[in-house]
Amino acid sequence: MKILNFIHVTVARAFYSWAMKEINPMHPDVPRIMQRQRELEDKAQRIFA
Repeated sequence: MKILNFIHVTVARAFYSWAMKEINPMHPDVPRIMQRQRELEDKAQRIFA
């Protein structure tokens, strides 16, 4: 199960990283994307803690 969670987090982090490169910095979803990136980073740290 840890492997599946890790794969999910890795793919999601890659997606949000790509989204931040492509999105207009003034788009209203930018804060939500940044929050989700932080959540995923925390989740990745908890998986292998």
